[in-house]
Amino acid sequence: MQRKINLIIDTDVANEIDDSFAIVYAFANQDRFNIEAITLAPFIDKKGKVSVEDGMIDSFHEALRILRYVGEKSGKKVFKGSEGFMSNHYSKTSPAVEKIIQTAKSKNTTIVCLGPLTNVALAIKKAPEILKNINIIWLGTEHVYVGQFDDTNYVTDKIAFEYVIKSGALMTIIPNYVGKFIVTSKYEFKKNIAVNDIGRYLLKKLCPEEYEFDDIGIKNIYDLAPLFYLVNRNWFYERAISANTLLKEQQKVSMGILVNYVYDMKPLQEPWEHFIKMVTKFGNAITPSQIFFISDTHFGDNRRFKIKETPFHDVNEMNGEMIKRWNSVVSKKDTVYHLGDFGDFEFVKRLNGNVILILGNHDKARMGKDFEAFRQKLIGLGFKDVIRDGLMLDAKILGEKVFLTHKPTDARKDCFTLFGHVHTLKPIKRNGFNVCVTYHDFTPISLKEIKKHMNFVKYNADEDVFAN
Repeated sequence: MQRKINLIIDTDVANEIDDSFAIVYAFANQDRFNIEAITLAPFIDKKGKVSVEDGMIDSFHEALRILRYVGEKSGKKVFKGSEGFMSNHYSKTSPAVEKIIQTAKSKNTTIVCLGPLTNVALAIKKAPEILKNINIIWLGTEHVYVGQFDDTNYVTDKIAFEYVIKSGALMTIIPNYVGKFIVTSKYEFKKNIAVNDIGRYLLKKLCPEEYEFDDIGIKNIYDLAPLFYLVNRNWFYERAISANTLLKEQQKVSMGILVNYVYDMKPLQEPWEHFIKMVTKFGNAITPSQIFFISDTHFGDNRRFKIKETPFHDVNEMNGEMIKRWNSVVSKKDTVYHLGDFGDFEFVKRLNGNVILILGNHDKARMGKDFEAFRQKLIGLGFKDVIRDGLMLDAKILGEKVFLTHKPTDARKDCFTLFGHVHTLKPIKRNGFNVCVTYHDFTPISLKEIKKHMNFVKYNADEDVFAN
């Protein structure tokens, strides 16, 4: 098993939105990373309205906000950094510098730098012994072979850059032009990523309210490049270059210092798909857990196609699309009441939420004589609970008693009933409502939507709309 990388992310996170994406992706990959700290790098506000000191405070609060969205309740991993630049003769230490030194003295540490190299340079200057334990991945420079070094991360603190290069630190440079390949849009985020609290937060940062149209909001996410590199170096092309290629003539070094230089990135599809996959796994750390209802998914059942009840071409497309739609609205902490005919029970492993299954006729056909053994088997697969016949929902959930069952013929006369089973008749009946996937875009229905439907059925529906 591959050992985890001890990771520090050094970031000017309040400067641009790219850093937020990188931090989120790092926390989404904690099977690969031990995230030791978020150290905050100084930055110069492009509009000149925010001082370096105030920018540090803004970064501190932004980092805490992101960590809360990804489920990190403690702010103990965030450390304020330098409030000036070595290029301006700044030489003070800071909590970020001290954290880098402390961590690197005790273990091999990878430092992903998403801003100027000030904190790292000052840490090396104060404790050069850490050089044997650090590996720096920095997003900076442009086309070094033609002398283009004009990106912000370099220009803001050239002295810090030169100091790190001449120190002989193990270092990989990813130029900004490589990060330009990482592109997303408001449309893509709304469709694929904004399915949980952190996805919606990143969408808001990507496209603030002044954007009015779906085709506006195209954005390069440069700062994901160093994290992509750590997750899979095969996504990039790299070579070793001499440190002298990176230094001014008067700064040349005689020793054979080499720097790893990433000069190109392979097509984006695989890394970006990995970003989507990992980030959409987060639950809702801010939004309270929700309740959903659904029935008759029939996962893996080819019979659904024989009677042409779905808009899909085959059973594999049906399975994939229903899983995608389910996970787009249901988080890990949510509860889903499935009102029967689930299909292949193994599919529960691929679905978000705590699934409570009320058995349908197809489910019962596979039960055998021992219900409790069947129930325990399904719980072992991942169901939260399994109910044999029907369940009276707590009156507090919908404001009144509501009975959950599979067949409408089992509806209660003394209260409202949610049911499934009926694929071909109209979706509602007297004092009841059909939650079958056929009528609800093959997607679980939220508690809020159920309340709307209940009010319609009870108070507004004409008798003619009811199914017999």
